[in-house]
Amino acid sequence: MILKHTYNKQLFLLVLCLVGTVVFFEITPADIMVQRWFFDADLNDWIISRDQRWLRFVLYDGVKTVYFGVVIIFLLLSLSPRFTRIDLFLPRHKYYDQQKLRVVLVSLVLVPLAVNLLKDATNIPCPRDLALFGGSYPHITLFRGYPDDFVQVKRIACYPAGHASGGFALMALGILGKTRKAQRVIVSMACLLGWVVGVYKIIIGDHFLGHTVVTMLLAMIIILLVDRGLRLRSSHPSVPNLKSTDQRDKATD
Repeated sequence: MILKHTYNKQLFLLVLCLVGTVVFFEITPADIMVQRWFFDADLNDWIISRDQRWLRFVLYDGVKTVYFGVVIIFLLLSLSPRFTRIDLFLPRHKYYDQQKLRVVLVSLVLVPLAVNLLKDATNIPCPRDLALFGGSYPHITLFRGYPDDFVQVKRIACYPAGHASGGFALMALGILGKTRKAQRVIVSMACLLGWVVGVYKIIIGDHFLGHTVVTMLLAMIIILLVDRGLRLRSSHPSVPNLKSTDQRDKATD
């Protein structure tokens, strides 16, 4: 179990980083400066087209498929301990900690859900929507709203980065690592996946760098809160009685 002081320290640092990140990208032109690297002003288009099929297949549709596949797997594992006896996962008569499975499943669902709810609430345009990059929207931020003379036909949702949230949500898988090294490797790989997707969306003009950093930090905070919350609800992991299970299996054999 995470020690209380360690949890509080981690949560404080992550929230501090989130606040600092939001403020930094709000008061500096960093997002616009980075985005200009990927926009060809002469062609009035992004250096990588969003219509490139193989990139969209791998980094958009492919990642979504992997994410939903992982969610389904953990939903099945959480519904019944019997599913954990698949030889591809664990040897016979071995089970995953059901509490950890629930932490992973809830995190996988909550991270993208929270990010997408925020996207709907912020009503901030994507880089490709801005007049600076060939669109029709003014550049606004959380602290600077739309001009009075701007007529918005419909709400827009681009902040924070939604698609990368699926990759960052997979950082919750780190809780299944048996050692700290294994946990770090899993979290690093999931974070890398989130950034691969995030950078792709930045290059095609769908998100700013700041959008993606905020999503990553939100994912970390949510996973930490879910882990702590579920552990507090149950001081003893919900696992099957291995002894009685083994006896039933032997009797069946």
